[in-house]
Amino acid sequence: MKEQLRRPFFILLLLFSISSWAQEKEVSGTVVDENQIPLPGVNVRLKNLNVGTVTDFDGNFSLSIPDNNDAILVFSSIGFITQEIGVEDKDNFAISMEVDTESLDEVVVTSFGIEREKKALGYAVQEISSEEVLEGNQQNVVSGLQGKVSGVTIGNSGGAPGSSSVILIRGGTSITGDNQPLFVVDGIPIDNSTGSSLTVASINRAADLNPEDIESISVLKGPAAAALYGIQAAEGAVLITTKKGKAGSSTISYSGSFSVDEVLGTPDAQQQYGQGTQILSTDGFSYETESPFSWGPAVSSGTQTYDHIDDFYQTAITQNHNVSYSGGTEKGTMYLSIGDLSQDGVIDGTSYDKTSFKINTSSQVSDKLTVGASANYIVSEIGSTRQGNASGSSYSSLLSYPVNIDIQDYYNEDGSQRMFYNDQRFDNPYWSVENSPNDNKVNRLLGIINVSYDFLNDFNISYKVGTDYFREFSKQVIGTGSLIENRGEGYISQFERENRRTTSNLIISYDKDITEDFSIDALVGNMVEDLKVHTVYTYGDGFQAPGIYSIGNVSQENQSITEIVRRRRAVGVFGEVKFGWKDALFLNFTGRNDWSSTLPKEDRSFFYPSIGTSAVLTDLLSQGGNDITSDNGLSFLKLRATWAQVGKDAPIGALESFLGTNINSLASSAYTYNGVDIGNPELEPEFTNSYEIGFDSRFFQNRVGLDMSFYYSKSENQILEDIRVPPSAGTFYATLNGGSIENKGVEALLTARIFPRENDFQWDMTYNLGVNQSDVIALPGQLDEVYLSDSWTFGNTAAGAAILGGSLFGLRGYKAVRNDAGELIIGADGLPELETVIFDDVNRLPDWTLGITNTFSYKNFNFTFLLDIVQGQEAYNATKSAFSYYGLAEETLGRSTGGTRVVEGVTADGSPNTVEVSDQQYFQQYWSQNAENFIEDASYARLRYVTLSYDLPTDFLEKLKIVSAQLSVTGRNLFTITDYSGVDPEVNTYGAGIQGAGSMGIDNLGTPNTRGFDVGLRFKF
Repeated sequence: MKEQLRRPFFILLLLFSISSWAQEKEVSGTVVDENQIPLPGVNVRLKNLNVGTVTDFDGNFSLSIPDNNDAILVFSSIGFITQEIGVEDKDNFAISMEVDTESLDEVVVTSFGIEREKKALGYAVQEISSEEVLEGNQQNVVSGLQGKVSGVTIGNSGGAPGSSSVILIRGGTSITGDNQPLFVVDGIPIDNSTGSSLTVASINRAADLNPEDIESISVLKGPAAAALYGIQAAEGAVLITTKKGKAGSSTISYSGSFSVDEVLGTPDAQQQYGQGTQILSTDGFSYETESPFSWGPAVSSGTQTYDHIDDFYQTAITQNHNVSYSGGTEKGTMYLSIGDLSQDGVIDGTSYDKTSFKINTSSQVSDKLTVGASANYIVSEIGSTRQGNASGSSYSSLLSYPVNIDIQDYYNEDGSQRMFYNDQRFDNPYWSVENSPNDNKVNRLLGIINVSYDFLNDFNISYKVGTDYFREFSKQVIGTGSLIENRGEGYISQFERENRRTTSNLIISYDKDITEDFSIDALVGNMVEDLKVHTVYTYGDGFQAPGIYSIGNVSQENQSITEIVRRRRAVGVFGEVKFGWKDALFLNFTGRNDWSSTLPKEDRSFFYPSIGTSAVLTDLLSQGGNDITSDNGLSFLKLRATWAQVGKDAPIGALESFLGTNINSLASSAYTYNGVDIGNPELEPEFTNSYEIGFDSRFFQNRVGLDMSFYYSKSENQILEDIRVPPSAGTFYATLNGGSIENKGVEALLTARIFPRENDFQWDMTYNLGVNQSDVIALPGQLDEVYLSDSWTFGNTAAGAAILGGSLFGLRGYKAVRNDAGELIIGADGLPELETVIFDDVNRLPDWTLGITNTFSYKNFNFTFLLDIVQGQEAYNATKSAFSYYGLAEETLGRSTGGTRVVEGVTADGSPNTVEVSDQQYFQQYWSQNAENFIEDASYARLRYVTLSYDLPTDFLEKLKIVSAQLSVTGRNLFTITDYSGVDPEVNTYGAGIQGAGSMGIDNLGTPNTRGFDVGLRFKF
C-alpha cells in the first residue's frame, strides 16, 4: 500500500520539477580582461546553485538559468577579481575582469623564468608590472625602476642623451668588481655593461630594451633569491619578462609621446670680475690680461657680460613611437613590435636614436610539446660631447672663458678657430660641437629558442638557448684646427667591438602532490655560458685632408692599432627541492656547482648551497581550528627565512701578466713584461654568505599590505684588481685576494587601497623603504683604503674609495694639515699645507631611501605621482671646486683689497704666518684643492614624476572601432628639496662604467640632469 502511494508522489514531484525548470531563460555574453582581450576558461556559475559553465577560447559563454530576476551570476578566474552580476531582465552580458593585484596566491617569476607562488618563497621578491615600468616615461629601463623597488638604489649619470644608470641592490659586495645585478630576459642572461664613460656619456646596455615590450620585471634581492643563477648573480638579479601574443583575438596597439626637456639649472657664476691672472712679485701686485681665468680686475660699468654655461644649453625635443601586434589561436601565438626613439640633447649636436624590432612566437605542437622563439633587434646611435676631466671637455672649456669674453665669436675671417688670448691650449666648446664629433653606434640581436615537453604526467623537460650579440662602433674625433696641444692637425680614437654571449639552459622538473597534504617540487639543471669579446682599438694623429674624419685619412706611420680578445666559459649544474605541507608550510633547498675558466685549474670548481623556509601562519592556524583573521583586522600573515651562499669568479685575464712589444730602438723588440699589469695565477673565488628573515602581512580584507625584510651578508676573500703594492714586488699594481664587505639593512613595502573596489573614486598608495649600510671590515696587508683612479675629479683633488672601517662608497682626497690646536700649518709659500687622507665618515650611498607612489582614479581620469626621498648621502662637488679654481665661484667674490691676503695660521715652528699671497694663489693652490670644502650633504626629496591621464569613453570609441584609447600628460623632476649647493644632488658623472666603489655622488663637470614634460597618446584596435 505504501509503495502504491509513494509512486504517484514521485511522479508528481518529477512533474513539478520539470515544470519549474521549464521556466528558464538563456543568458550569454563575452568575458575580456582590462585590455579587452577575450579570456578563456573563466568560471561562470549561478550563485548558491550548482549550475555553471566556462568561457570558450574566444571568451564567450552560454548558460541556461531559472527565469528569476533575483538570480546572480558569479564570474571567477585565478589572478582576477571575482565579480557578481545581477541578471535582472538582461540576457546578454559584456564582462571586463580586473587583475587581482592583492591576491594571496600571487605568482611571481623566479630564476630561469620559473613561476612560483609568492607565499612559498623564503626570500624577498618584488614584481613591477608593465604599467609601473612605463610610468614617468623613462627611456632607460633601469631608470624606470627608480623609487619603485625597496632596497634598490638607482644612480643617473646626468642629462646627456644616452647616459647610463647604475642599479645597486642592497648596497655592494665587491670593492673593485661589478656591483650591479644580473639582467635576465625571458630566462637568458644579457649584457648590461657600460662603455667608455670617462670621456663621454655612455649608456648601459640594458637601456637597449624597449620598455613598451616589457610585460613585467621581477627583482630578486641578493644571493638567496638568485642562488640558482650562480656566479653572475651575487648582486641579485633583475628578471625581465617580455610581452607575448595572446590567444583569442588580434589587436594592434600604438603608443607615442612628444617630450620637451631642459636642464634643471646651472651653477651661478660671478659676473663682477673679468679676464685676467693675478701677478704678485717683488715689484708688487698686477694683472696679466692674457689669461683663461676670471681673476682679473672688476668689469667696468657698461661692459657686456655673458652667462656662458646657461647659454650653452638648449631645449631638447624627444619623440617616441611604438606599434605592436598581438594575436594567436589555441595552437600558437605571436607578438610583433616596432619602436622608434629620437631624442635631441640639451647640448647642440648631441642625440640618442634607437630603433627596435621584436618578434615573440609560441607554438603548441601537441598537448605535451611547446616550442617558442623570439628575436629582438636593436639599432642605437649616440652623439655626445666630452665631459669631466677629458681633454676638450665642454664644461671645462666653458669655465675657461671669462664672463666678459664673447664665447660665440669663435671663427676668424679665414675660417680658423679664434683665440681670445695668446697661447690658448683648449678649444671653444661651440667649435668642438661642430668640428669634434663623438659617435657611438650599436647593432644588437637578442635571440632565444625554447622547447618544453611534459612526460610521465609529473615531469617536464625544458631546453632554452639564447644569444646576446652586439657590434659596437665608437669614434671620437678632435677636428683639424684644434688648439689642444699636439692636436692641431686633428686626432681620431675609435674602437670596434664584437660581443657574443651564448647561454644554454637544460632543466628537468618534477611537480607532484604526494598526498592530500604533502607536495614536492624539484628540478635539476645545467647551464653553459660562453662569452667572447673581440675589440680592435685604432688611433690616428693628424688628418691628411682637413675635414675627413676617417682613420684612412691618417698616414700609416701615425696610426696605432691594438687588438684584444677576451674569452670566458662557465659551466654550472644546479638543483632545487621544495617541500610543501598543506599549501601553508614550505621548505626549500638549492645547490649549485660552477666551473669557471677565469680561475686557476685547481680552484676552478666551487659549490654553494641555500636553504629557505616560509610559513603562512594564518593558514596553519586556521587549519588547526584557530582562525586569527577578520574582515577588520589581519587577513594574511607569512613568515620567511633564508640562508644562502654564492661565489664569484675572477675577471677575464686576471691570472696572466700582460706582455707587450717594446718598440724602443735601443731595447729588445721581443714580447716583454711591462711592469704594470701583473697577473696572479693563485687567485681563488670570492664567497658571499647572506641571511634574510622577513614577513608578509595583509589587513582589512587585503586592502593594506606590509612586507618587510631584514638581511645581513658578508663577502669575503675579495678579488681586488690594480692594487698598489710596494716597489719591492717588482710592479706598481697587482691583483690579489683579500678583504671583506659587510652589508646589513631593512626593506619595507607598504601598499594600501584606501577605498573599496566598488567605489568610483580609487586611491592606491605604495611606500618602498630601503635602509642599507655597506662597510669595509677587512683589507689585505697594511691597506687602509682602495681607491679607483678612474674616479679622480678635477685637479685630482679626490676620488671614490673603499675605506677600511668605513663605507664601501667612501672618499679619499686632500685635506689641510692642522696642529693639535686646530690651527692651519702654513708652508714657506704662505699657503696652507695639504695631505692625502681618507674621509672615513663619508658615505656616498644613501642611509635610506623612500619612494612614495600615489594613484588616484575617478571614472575615466587617473592621476599618479612619485615622490622620491633619499637621505644620508654625501656628494663631492668637484664642479664647485673647478669654479673656485677659475675664479667664477661666488666664494671668490670676497677678494681682498689690493688682491692679496695673509692666510691665518702658523708655520712649522709655531710662529704666526706673515707671508702674503694673492687671492688667486689662495683659491687655486689651496681652497679649490682642499676636498674638505666640497664634501656636502646630498640628501633630497624629489617629485620624480606626475602623470594625468584620461581614458576616452567606450561608446565614443566603438564608433571608431577602437578598443581603448588614452591621452596623458607627464611632468618629470618638477621640483627638488635639498641643501646641496650644486645643480643636482642626484649625481654620478662617470656613470655605470666605474665598478666597485664607483662614482656615485661625484659631481665632476657633467651635463646636468633635466626636467621635462611629455604629451602621450596610446590606443588599441
